[in-house]
Amino acid sequence: GKRKCECKDNYIGDGIDCEVEQLRVNRCLQDNGQCHTDADCVDLHFEDATVGVFHLRSPLGQYKLTFDEANKACADEGAALATYNQLLYAQKAKYHLCAAGWLQDGRVGYPTAFPAPNCGGGLVGIVDYGIKLNQSGRWDAFCYRVKDVNCTCKIGYVGDGFTCTGNLLQVLMSVPTFTNFVLEVFTYSNTSRKGEEFLKYLTNLSTKATLFVPDNDGLKENETLSGRDIEYHLSNSSILYYEDLTNGTTLQTRIGKKLLITHGENHENQASVAKKKATRFVDGRAILGWDIVASNGVIHVIAAPLKAPPQPPAFLHLGTGTGVFFVVLLIIGIIGLIGYAYFRFKQGDIRFQRFQQKNDISVTTLDTAQTSNISNINYEDSTTSPPGLPYDPFSDSDVCELVTNEPPAEL
Repeated sequence: GKRKCECKDNYIGDGIDCEVEQLRVNRCLQDNGQCHTDADCVDLHFEDATVGVFHLRSPLGQYKLTFDEANKACADEGAALATYNQLLYAQKAKYHLCAAGWLQDGRVGYPTAFPAPNCGGGLVGIVDYGIKLNQSGRWDAFCYRVKDVNCTCKIGYVGDGFTCTGNLLQVLMSVPTFTNFVLEVFTYSNTSRKGEEFLKYLTNLSTKATLFVPDNDGLKENETLSGRDIEYHLSNSSILYYEDLTNGTTLQTRIGKKLLITHGENHENQASVAKKKATRFVDGRAILGWDIVASNGVIHVIAAPLKAPPQPPAFLHLGTGTGVFFVVLLIIGIIGLIGYAYFRFKQGDIRFQRFQQKNDISVTTLDTAQTSNISNINYEDSTTSPPGLPYDPFSDSDVCELVTNEPPAEL
């Protein structure tokens, strides 16, 4: 009878050829699968349920491929015909397909992961038809392809997975020629609340900014920048790449002032006429490098640091806060109240003085004035009394005069 050969434990093969069984290894466990350290790695081959093996059928239907056609069909998919052992690894991973296909070396077979009466007679393993001498026979195909490692930059990073860049601050710290500017930023952050806010803004993932940074040649170690100067380097309006920096473009900065983009010749660079014509400037500083991408913005390298315009006087500075508004309003109210009280007080004083003046009028003077001005119509035609003789309204002579002047009574 026929002899049946089987590989021993920890070996794999058809029994005639055996090799040490290889355990599947997740390549992401080794140097992160060659992905960037800030990328997530997924080994698609390790995760593949069929360990890289897949079934291929002709568009014309089942069992329509010759051996050569099967080879070509797999190659068109970026794969090759699977070996017997590769199909066996897939079967051990529970790959079950009741359809025969070409394998390497002109072999034909199919995998079964569980017993089925109508599929291989209940055999579990590789249903092996052996090597076919007639390679013009028509079957399906089993192909094999090693799947890639998938690298994806983590949240907060951008790139292709093999290269990832972080936020603006992380990119600044990763570039050796930006150390002087980075030192100024950290000094600003450690000495003021606005500096802390600026540092947080550089790391905020919702930020969409364009940052102009002088390299160490442009910003010397002994040169310092004010906090206002530092914030003037950042446009928080949008992300503008080098091609977006057209002549006349203005960019709103963190301090509310605008940067102006101009095009012209860089007289310090005599390399070529073409390069001089392509030079772009921001507030008169030449842009030497560009489009250093971060997850929340883009960085352009400039020849020298930017200097912010002078800050307006504090009393002209609008928007200093609701608290100041209410303080000013309170002061105005107090001044108005004091003015009103003073006005009322002055009015009361004037009235009192008028009242006092009226009450202080001399009675003698009043009597004299009244005596000299009031006339009696009964005596308007009489002769004026001699001067120096005081008039007594109740004297006897007047009474007599009145009596004698009356007409005689009729009898």
